[in-house]
Amino acid sequence: MELGNSLAIAMKDMREVFTSVSIFGPMLGVPLFFALFLPVLTFYVSAHAAPALASRLFSIALPVAASSAKSINSASFMAFFSIYVLGPIFLTMPILTASVIAADSFVGEKERKTAEALFSTPVKNSELLLGKMLASLLPTILLTLGVFAIYGAITDYLSFSSFGVYVLPTLPWLMLLLISPFLAIVTIGIVIIVSSHVKGTKEAQQISTLLVLPVLILPFASITGFALLTASLLFYIALLLAAIGAIVVYASIRTFNKEAII
Repeated sequence: MELGNSLAIAMKDMREVFTSVSIFGPMLGVPLFFALFLPVLTFYVSAHAAPALASRLFSIALPVAASSAKSINSASFMAFFSIYVLGPIFLTMPILTASVIAADSFVGEKERKTAEALFSTPVKNSELLLGKMLASLLPTILLTLGVFAIYGAITDYLSFSSFGVYVLPTLPWLMLLLISPFLAIVTIGIVIIVSSHVKGTKEAQQISTLLVLPVLILPFASITGFALLTASLLFYIALLLAAIGAIVVYASIRTFNKEAII
């Protein structure tokens, strides 16, 4: 397998993504909105309503290192909310971003009537598949890193300037970041599998975004105290996603059919 052929395909697809406003606009706009708006909202709530909200949210369980809800101050509330509630919500970004790019990369070739010309080139299936995967995975990882960095910087600036402490990063927060590539790989593998069975990019995106639903359970688990997102738990989740990703990618390779996409 020639890695150069895969990289050429990946670069071609990434250029198409970043020059298409209809794809790149929503893909970049929504994460940036989260990164810029949510820290400000969290700070405002922490500064003005932390004790009242803490007594309500933690009446069932207190999943932070405090003995009672009364000991929850603005800084600790901001830390809890930023890491254990909003952190998992940020995990939806690699899923949504990867699904948008991967769907356009595979099914989009069919819609643009360019699949037949691409597949007629002397490129092996493995090279083509790797190139398409890289075209989806690399921008997803870069965008996720960027959004996490922006969110963390704004959160730390607000928390330190007002409360005198830095909220981020913490080990659980970094573990959430570690999980992101595995979520993207699982999403890309699923899009590859369904790409030969759907007619357009919207169908491929909708199927893959079902992965968002299990992720949204994590914030509620933290709030209710059902499962605190500790570093060890997140590490096991990362291992599980790595195993699932390997299975899904293997299945996508076995089921990849160029003729079906054409």
